[in-house]
Amino acid sequence: MFARKLLVAALSAAAVVGVANAETFKVQVDQTIPLRLNAPAHTVVLGNATIVDVALHDPMTLLVTGKAYGATNLLVLDEAGRSVYSNTVAVANNEAVGELTINTGGKLYTYSCLDKCRATPKVGDDGQFYGEIMSSVSTKTAAAQGH
Repeated sequence: MFARKLLVAALSAAAVVGVANAETFKVQVDQTIPLRLNAPAHTVVLGNATIVDVALHDPMTLLVTGKAYGATNLLVLDEAGRSVYSNTVAVANNEAVGELTINTGGKLYTYSCLDKCRATPKVGDDGQFYGEIMSSVSTKTAAAQGH
């Protein structure tokens, strides 16, 4: 009986360690990637919710959105409290999307250069630059809504 309990505990630990040692889950800032699970999720825990956001699409699919640069952990538990998924989530920038970041005097200014370069706010940009862009976006959104 004791040997059986020990075997079950060892197999459970191995399963959790196997999941925990998976390759880092990577997502880009302002992008959403689906994460398919092997078992239904009941509880989702983030180490730092300012880095990523996670939405439950259905019990087997999470939607992970990069919010800020950095890394944190993601833990998903089933209804019995067992680990379904445990991993590091790293949020970075996609260099292949035509983005340009200018560093002037220690201040960052980000531009999206898909067809021509236009200012686009990113976490870490100069505060005044970021605020001016967001004000412009808010004004445009309000006008589109008839305000």
